[in-house]
Amino acid sequence: MARSRFTRQVEPGGNRHGFSLPEMLVAMIIIGILAAMAIPRLDTSKTRAKAAALRVGTVLLAVQREAISKQHDMVVMIDTPGRRLRILDDSTNDETWNNNERVRSVEIGDGIVFGRPLAATARAFGPNPVNFTNTEATTGLPAIVFYRNGSTKEYGGIYICSPKAMAGATKEGIWAVEITRATGRAEWYNWNGTAWNRGF
Repeated sequence: MARSRFTRQVEPGGNRHGFSLPEMLVAMIIIGILAAMAIPRLDTSKTRAKAAALRVGTVLLAVQREAISKQHDMVVMIDTPGRRLRILDDSTNDETWNNNERVRSVEIGDGIVFGRPLAATARAFGPNPVNFTNTEATTGLPAIVFYRNGSTKEYGGIYICSPKAMAGATKEGIWAVEITRATGRAEWYNWNGTAWNRGF
């Protein structure tokens, strides 16, 4: 009689390989319990602050290019309480949000704030969370104005960190994004606990 190739082979002595369904379920439950205990202890604030700084700087660079390509001003308003950037397509070049002009928002990320802990030395652009003196008239928010040649109205910068860093619980996850007036370039700086390091 021909034997099917799908029949299970049992070794002499009745030994079998693999796990039973109840054994697999018990193992999965144990792994789930261990994961539930470990996940709350993972600190992702450093990674989230880095991602937020990268997002802010990248958005500013993209807005600068947009001002050059559209050949009119672009205004980035820093909404500190809302933890977001508001980008104004300023087609009238008056640095004011008019009814027919488009505004879009970019969130900086959950659990991230605009701010500088006292432990981190202030950079040359200033000590405040947002160091731009220019404000958009309609909202009153501090604003970065990008001109159509790629330059900005003023030199300044923004501090970004996690609430844990802001409270002094950690020295990690503290970032600064600095804008050069003449070139409109955004540059990143990270606080290492004793000094600011440029870039990532």
